[in-house]
Amino acid sequence: MKQYKIEIPDEKQKTYKIFTFIMLTLNFLGFGYVFLRTLGIASLFSIAGLVLTTPAWLYYIINKKHFKTPILETPLIASAILWLYFGNIYMGILLLLFSIIGLFANKKPAIIFLQNEIIFPSFPQKNYSWKEIEQVVWKDDILTLDLKNNNLFQFKIENNFAKKFPVNDFNEFCLEMISKNNH
Repeated sequence: MKQYKIEIPDEKQKTYKIFTFIMLTLNFLGFGYVFLRTLGIASLFSIAGLVLTTPAWLYYIINKKHFKTPILETPLIASAILWLYFGNIYMGILLLLFSIIGLFANKKPAIIFLQNEIIFPSFPQKNYSWKEIEQVVWKDDILTLDLKNNNLFQFKIENNFAKKFPVNDFNEFCLEMISKNNH
């Protein structure tokens, strides 16, 4: 079965980066506060939290422009467990939820074109049959999906991906699927 998987830009990535920085900063400051205010085992756990959070936080500060999230969810999940240990249920649950969402948010979104449908990377995932499609064209590294219900999707495809992709074969495939399913 012929299929094409096209990676599309992720507009939500910038927002996720900002929230990641906020979460890392809150953890850093929170564990620092707990370290300064407690003694004994709680102080040791706050040091563990600082050890987990500091490298990720520093990495984010240093590499703002080239940030690719090198599994920042792991220290956030561990931090969430520490916050739950300290009895800060809300912070722990918030970090766990944020980390789980982050695992999905960091996946490269891609539209999958199959012979029977098009799978669109939304939440929840949307599937479009070829009967719902008016036109699909990839030209000048811009992918355009025109639906019969007047919805129009356009994506600027990254050069690195576009160079390796068989654009002519893809356009022929889409034209064939549209004509086959609309007659």
